[in-house]
Amino acid sequence: MKILSIDTSSNLCSVALLEDNQTIEELVIDDNKTHSQNLMPLIQNLFIKSNIGLPEIDLIACNKGPRFFYWN
Repeated sequence: MKILSIDTSSNLCSVALLEDNQTIEELVIDDNKTHSQNLMPLIQNLFIKSNIGLPEIDLIACNKGPRFFYWN
């Protein structure tokens, strides 16, 4: 199972691709308060670096953090 993981709960904005229990690729930006600008390009770069596309993703996981992308 391939998983796209998204974390925006801190000053770091990070995305990762995992297959089962192994990390395929991970990208992190430490640029406080720019998550809304960096998240989509970061995901695109992750797909390019890993040579994996969205149709191959089985699950998208994200945290419900206290920071920039919080929802109820």
